Amino acid sequence: MIRPLQALCAVLVLLAPLPALAKPATIVTSPGGITAWLVEDHANPMIAVSLLFAGGAATDPDGKVGLATFVSGMLDEGAGEMDSQAFQTRLDDLNVEIGFNAARDTFSGSMTTLTAHRDEAFALLNAALTQPRFDAEPLERMRSVFQTRLRQRAERPNARAAQALFGEIFAGHPYGRPTDGTEAGLKAITAADLHDFVKTRFTRDRLMIGVVGDISAAELAALLDKTFGNLPATSKLPPVAKVKPKLSGGIVPVPMAVPQASAVFAQEGPARSDPDWQAFRVVMYVLADGGFSSRLTEEVREKRGLAYGVGAEAAPLAESPLVIGSVGTQTAKIGESLKIIRAEWAKMHDSGPTDDEIAKAKAFLSGSLPLNLNSSPAIAQTLTTLQHFHLPPDELEHRAEVLAAISPATIRAVAKRWLTPDRLTFAVAGEIKKSDLPQTGK
Repeated sequence: MIRPLQALCAVLVLLAPLPALAKPATIVTSPGGITAWLVEDHANPMIAVSLLFAGGAATDPDGKVGLATFVSGMLDEGAGEMDSQAFQTRLDDLNVEIGFNAARDTFSGSMTTLTAHRDEAFALLNAALTQPRFDAEPLERMRSVFQTRLRQRAERPNARAAQALFGEIFAGHPYGRPTDGTEAGLKAITAADLHDFVKTRFTRDRLMIGVVGDISAAELAALLDKTFGNLPATSKLPPVAKVKPKLSGGIVPVPMAVPQASAVFAQEGPARSDPDWQAFRVVMYVLADGGFSSRLTEEVREKRGLAYGVGAEAAPLAESPLVIGSVGTQTAKIGESLKIIRAEWAKMHDSGPTDDEIAKAKAFLSGSLPLNLNSSPAIAQTLTTLQHFHLPPDELEHRAEVLAAISPATIRAVAKRWLTPDRLTFAVAGEIKKSDLPQTGK
């Protein structure tokens, strides 16, 4: 069902322009020293908030894998004097949307509210972050939900292949563990663990905030202290160690009785703040991230009909940036698909994209940005993402000119520097014995 605020937001999007990307974000600092990036837009009576805490599922303690994800599902299940039903009912009454999500490197939250309910919406967000109840009934209910999701993921070949790949290349490191947890980990988590996570991860030194909508800098500054000022100032949580992925260039088999094989593959990639990042995006668009325009789609799907979809993109994990890709095809043809992928990887490494491919990639990457930022919540989330990667507030405004200034020679040099076809490592889920995978694992 569509909640009332979602429906209203959809109508407002159609009736009024979105916050312009040309309008730079203002850095707002509260009297208490809390900062947020703000894009004011008074055309619509609504406010979108995105928040991000550095440190996600990779900080889960041993034996409690899945803790961050568990917390993300529990923060709106009661806070302060309101139990789960009362908290959810109040959100519905005010048409306030609050949600949370755990990734490997970050723990994120979002809130959308009408301007008329702004103060209480921010108060509810504060309660969720600082006074979560973690009562027994919703705790056991959400435990069951997460355990069910785990079992469902275990039946999906692509998910099994992805976890096998991460477990192989990050063996012994937190990145090798599933962000959604394990059966044993979810079973072991207690309310005390959830409270400990909140106290040690939700700290002001880890916090990034993006706000878009009908609010002034002065109004936001006051709300920042009311909403986040009572969070602990700092955390003594040890950092997640940097790690170099163990990329053998081989194939990790994942036997499954499924009608079609799925493969996930990876190699190292640049960090989001690396000077090569924008040029590498051009390379990846041409090679694997351009949909029907990419070489992998052309060679694997269009010419040979081996797969419905194939692609790859940069995944700038904080402690080990990667390029991650996937393909699904007939069991008997999976080996052929992998050979083609590695061959195209090698061609791109050796020669890079053509001038024509570069021009088309630059045009798409420059023109698609406004289409991707198609709502206030999406823009607010982008503001926190920029902060997470230590990028300036005007990075998006200059992206087109940055891309235009990169020469074809530089892009081809970046392809040669970063693409490593011999280290491209695959995990394949399916009926391995019926597949055409090479016996050597290469």
